[in-house]
Amino acid sequence: MIIIVMILSVLFLLSACGGRKEMSNQVIVQNEVFTLTGDSLIEDTVFAYAIKPDRIETNITMNRLESLYLHVDSAKIKFVHGRPWHMRQSRPTMMPEYESNQPLIDALYNMSVERITDAIDGNGQFHVTHNISRLYCSIYLSLAALKPHQSMATLKSMVDRDSIIMQREGQWPVVSDHIGWATAAWEVYKTTGDRDWLAYSKHVIEKTLNINSQVLQDNNTGLIHGAGYTTSRPLGVRRMTWMGYNDLFACMSLGNNILTAHAYAILGDMCDEMGIENTYDKDAQRLKDAINQHLWNEDKGFYSSFLYGMAIPRKSPTTDNTSQAMCVLWGIADDERAENLIANTPVSNMGVNVTYPANNPLEPYFSNSSWATTQALWNLSAAYTRNENALRRGLGALYRAQALYQSRGIHLKDIRIDELGTSASNVAMVLRVLMGMNFKPEGIEFEPMVPAGMPGKKSLKGLNYRKAVLDFSLEGTGNDIASITDNGKPLESAFLPNDIEGHHHIAITLQEGKRSTQKVTIHHDEVILPLTPDVVWSNDTGRIVDYIPGTPYRLSVNGKLTNLDDSVFVLPKTEGYTEFSVEIEGKYVNGFMSKPLLNFHLTPQIAFFPKVENDTAVIKVCVAQGGDFLMDIGYRPTGTLDVRKVAVNSHPMGTLVMASRNVPDPNGLAYSNMARIKMLKGDNVITISQLRLPKSFTPCEPVHVRIIKL
Repeated sequence: MIIIVMILSVLFLLSACGGRKEMSNQVIVQNEVFTLTGDSLIEDTVFAYAIKPDRIETNITMNRLESLYLHVDSAKIKFVHGRPWHMRQSRPTMMPEYESNQPLIDALYNMSVERITDAIDGNGQFHVTHNISRLYCSIYLSLAALKPHQSMATLKSMVDRDSIIMQREGQWPVVSDHIGWATAAWEVYKTTGDRDWLAYSKHVIEKTLNINSQVLQDNNTGLIHGAGYTTSRPLGVRRMTWMGYNDLFACMSLGNNILTAHAYAILGDMCDEMGIENTYDKDAQRLKDAINQHLWNEDKGFYSSFLYGMAIPRKSPTTDNTSQAMCVLWGIADDERAENLIANTPVSNMGVNVTYPANNPLEPYFSNSSWATTQALWNLSAAYTRNENALRRGLGALYRAQALYQSRGIHLKDIRIDELGTSASNVAMVLRVLMGMNFKPEGIEFEPMVPAGMPGKKSLKGLNYRKAVLDFSLEGTGNDIASITDNGKPLESAFLPNDIEGHHHIAITLQEGKRSTQKVTIHHDEVILPLTPDVVWSNDTGRIVDYIPGTPYRLSVNGKLTNLDDSVFVLPKTEGYTEFSVEIEGKYVNGFMSKPLLNFHLTPQIAFFPKVENDTAVIKVCVAQGGDFLMDIGYRPTGTLDVRKVAVNSHPMGTLVMASRNVPDPNGLAYSNMARIKMLKGDNVITISQLRLPKSFTPCEPVHVRIIKL
């Protein structure tokens, strides 16, 4: 009987929605790929539905799913699945209950709170099985509100000797997004008001930022060095196989810099909360200005994922949409830029890609396992900028993927589902978007936004907040609060102070309010990032090893592009320091540059590396003309990782990283990243200090220092 009802329902919805491209009040979202209503998801002949909020049924099969990707590489695209989700007889304890007129959304919420509960181990901590930065995002999105004590315990486990553990994924300072801990820790304080946690986390963040500023700061741009795991490892770099650890450290990623700027702002807020004078807001503003100066791509209308290259930093052709959402939510992008960013950044009908253009033709959910976190942050940003069209599409994409795939445990073979991150992302849509909760140190601010396709009464019962238990009821659609009451008494503003106690019922009625632009930019499947050429260089020629006739190759000379018509080409004569590379011109965006060839123009000065005393080597260099120079270290990669601080005439100039993963030249030497230094005419004193790293790291063997005139 249930199957008959379901089939009739699907046929009715298909006939009702067929041929219509505009959104109606009867659906949450409708586009060229799927239609999502309050109880059903329909995509061609595939569907998922929920008659009641205790189970999700779907007819998707592995054969159907794999047939969608036959054009990719069937040998690599293999899916596995589990059992359909049915809610357990007993609800998870201490978790708020959500109910609405949309049973499919209710079922997805129930599935998520179950899996959040299942993700807690015997020590009262969340299972850490995936990327740590994704866990920080999950705590920020909803876990701090749902499970503050488990969030606190998990964050404490990531601290060693009063600073955030830096070696959990990759090798610090090559990978340096651990400061995302600050965002999660601050969210926990805002939901609990725990003063001991405030003092503890303030001390940890302060010490970690102090270490980072000494090692990661780029003196030329003001940005922070290092690759990041905010979404993938690291964003887009998989296309640049020529990059070693030293090159990755030279990158300056959007995600790391946003997390660091936000950490400074948080530290300032923590000090204000504790009555401590500070100037951390100035540090945050300086980094914010550097981000907008060096990483904003005016031509494309979005932020570049990172700067990369040698002495002349290049903007990545890709954008990182997780970090772009953070730019909107945390004030890196001003209001006008934030609105334009959400409206103009290309997204697909199936959601926002982690990076744009994507690295492969898989849909966002399978392209990168952090997609749910990215989509959730993007949805929050759409609500923040009052772009209801973008929000509806974003909610539809999130709910579609969870209804079709997560409810069946479908994932790529050998790539586990980030159940905790996906579940925390879904719950955040109820707490942060529909109910509009924005936790602040002084209380909860309400800015709900309910799309027109989700009418009816919504209730959330049993949310623990400090010394209170909160129930919510919400009616209407839109983003303007017509009325708000606390236990039946009207509130002067949409704000609940942090000193409330006992049981409170918050009732909100919405009406249509002011909207920003409703523009959304849709890209299609053909927008794939071009390949990165493999180029072999000689003194005055280059040869593209993997040359494909008819492909638009471009030669870059210090960032200026000219056409190449053959696999072998002659390099133009240049004066001064020059970086040559090759990239492919794409339909919408160019690919990454090949491994560059450096033309020093003048023969580098070579100084043998002296004996180290008290962890410091001193080198005296005489130059005929003062100015800007590049410096690196030639070394034998006999250790694991070696990090050295450079100062010239007692002025800090940067950090040099020597890793074993950089390929040696025929002489057996590898070269560190390049530090840009300033020297005076005549004698200069260069000091190179070794940074003490954990015992698991062993130093490499420095041989000589190269000094290159710019």
